[in-house]
Amino acid sequence: MALEEYKAKRDFRQTREPVAKPGKAHRRPIFVVQEHHARRLHYDLRLEADGVLKSWAVPKQPSMDPTLKRLAVEVEDHPLSYATFKGKIPEGQYGAGMVKIWDHGTYENVMASKPQQLTVSESIDAGHVEFTLHGRKLRGTFALVRMHGQPQGKKNWLLIKMKDQFARPESDGAGQPPQPMKSDSPEKPSGGRISRLTPTPPANRVGFSNLDKLMYPDAGTTKGDVLMYYARIATRLLPFLRDRPATLERLPDGLRGSNASHFWQKNTPASYPSWIPRAALPSGQGKTVNYVLVNDPEVLLYLVNQGTLTFHVWLSRMKHLDRPDFVLFDLDRGSASFDDVVAVAKELHRLLEDQDIDAYVKTSGKSGLHVLVPWHEDGGYGQARSWAESVAHNLVNTLREKATIERSKAKRGSRVYVDVMQNAKGLHVVPPYVLRAVPGAPVSTPLRWNEVTAALDPAEFTLKTIFRRLARQKRDPMANLL
Repeated sequence: MALEEYKAKRDFRQTREPVAKPGKAHRRPIFVVQEHHARRLHYDLRLEADGVLKSWAVPKQPSMDPTLKRLAVEVEDHPLSYATFKGKIPEGQYGAGMVKIWDHGTYENVMASKPQQLTVSESIDAGHVEFTLHGRKLRGTFALVRMHGQPQGKKNWLLIKMKDQFARPESDGAGQPPQPMKSDSPEKPSGGRISRLTPTPPANRVGFSNLDKLMYPDAGTTKGDVLMYYARIATRLLPFLRDRPATLERLPDGLRGSNASHFWQKNTPASYPSWIPRAALPSGQGKTVNYVLVNDPEVLLYLVNQGTLTFHVWLSRMKHLDRPDFVLFDLDRGSASFDDVVAVAKELHRLLEDQDIDAYVKTSGKSGLHVLVPWHEDGGYGQARSWAESVAHNLVNTLREKATIERSKAKRGSRVYVDVMQNAKGLHVVPPYVLRAVPGAPVSTPLRWNEVTAALDPAEFTLKTIFRRLARQKRDPMANLL
């Protein structure tokens, strides 16, 4: 139960604090800030969610100044009835001292109106909460951002006042009822050393800019939304990126038609920070290419801030660059029907199962499917590709009307192209969970084989929908590939 920790810390025969019972939700969710004169004076911020008060202890008085970031330590949930509690907690009891109500009112969950709609509890799990307070002292939009790199067991956050018509410098008098600025509309965020959109990087390493820039105009998806997506998906994505030389597909101005800047970046510019790891590898022309290695959230989000939408990585890691970890079968739809793509994928799966070979499937993020097979042999890329070509030949012989290994588009007709040519050193693959640089903000999404049916629609898996799907999964369908 959500209130078990609250109950375990208190002896209700000694304290007048409310008992541990979930409450009835208010028509408009409430917040309260309680001034708590315990061993040390602090302020307890509480937000109503899921029948309880989600709570943080804030050592310094909350501020209306956007330049001041307040530490906020996440504590146990409290019952809704605690919102009206004031008085003295007796000596010897948890939190002993005087409690006063410093501010209270209602609030709105800003995250519920974003493209990736989140409840307050989901936002807390993601490490980033935005809310608009309607109090006497605190008004306007605030953010709670979970801090990165903290000791195990600590739940430290930052409480940040966002720039809007209620924001004001601390010198205007903290704790007084705010007066709106003359501006009729809130300022747009300009980025900064701590982003309101991502909880992951330390404040002194990564800053963000142009968060309102539309990256997917058709979907109304901003650069801030893309950063938030990659921050949330990082724990699933990074294992597929780590220690693999990466090529970046960059669209600094988003998908804005044929005139938009769209390029592929293999060599890491010298202007990138020194903490961005590089792998200096020879190219086919005899030159050295400094590939980026995307090994942690800081690097991931720095590159996204530079306009990277899609990450493409080698099939091998730095420790064994000559030997791939897996083999790729790219089922390229071309002008074929998606029903035929499904039929080809299922037959490929059957052929591999007959040889007791595991295979994992995902959407390409565009119109096709990718089938990935772990490579456990000692041989390198040459042997892996030869094996993949033999499997592809067998597949095409079985499905001559639906599948082909013909590289010429003009000669494929309406057949599915079974492409194994990317299984070569220096070439790359789209890993699971990356966004693709096409309209709709689609995600290359791992599937279970029982989902590969005529009812499958890869377009359903987008930045806006993917986390609802992941919330229903007990484990990653592609975890064993690693």
